[in-house]
Amino acid sequence: MIQKNKPIREQVYEQLKEMIIAGEIASGERIVELEYAEKFNISRTPIREAIRMLELEGLVEVSSKGGVIVKKITKEDIREIYKIRIALEGIIIEELINSGEKKLENLEELLSETRTLMSKDENSKEVIEHFAHFNSLFYSLSNLKRVVEMINNINLYLRRFRMISLNDKIRRRIAYDEHVDLVKEIKNKNLPEALRINRKHLEDSMNFLLKRVD
Repeated sequence: MIQKNKPIREQVYEQLKEMIIAGEIASGERIVELEYAEKFNISRTPIREAIRMLELEGLVEVSSKGGVIVKKITKEDIREIYKIRIALEGIIIEELINSGEKKLENLEELLSETRTLMSKDENSKEVIEHFAHFNSLFYSLSNLKRVVEMINNINLYLRRFRMISLNDKIRRRIAYDEHVDLVKEIKNKNLPEALRINRKHLEDSMNFLLKRVD
């Protein structure tokens, strides 16, 4: 649905981006301007502009056979993304340790709610939503807007695979325990241990995905 208060190319860009991330447009699939112009009932120009924006962001690429396709995420891409996350989340952890304990209350409350929900039904939609909310809350508490923006941008590439991890009961239980330990060490102002726990958490998550991504 096209809104009047926003440039059409931005709306098309956001729609196509969400479709790619959600897997509605699969990796390797061509994005044909005419097809989507007819689908959105608009001219081809904003489609072309939106595709260019997606190309600059690295979500699509020009195929050697011609046309534009959704870029595939390789295992090397996943490894690089997690290396960046480890570095950037280390900055956030250090900031949280230096900013006082009050900010951690929201994280502790979220973890407590998650534990209660898990005791009732580990596979409920609410449990999965709470896990997804942990990182966004963890990042926002640092008030490091540019760092958070960078992390959110690189995490876009992993959203296609995140549900694989969240839907696995064993991995989710391990991740919960790691979140609890991380918040505990941040609260204790133990930077080396907090960084170690977070690195292990992210490396475990990375290895879990690498085993399941073709």
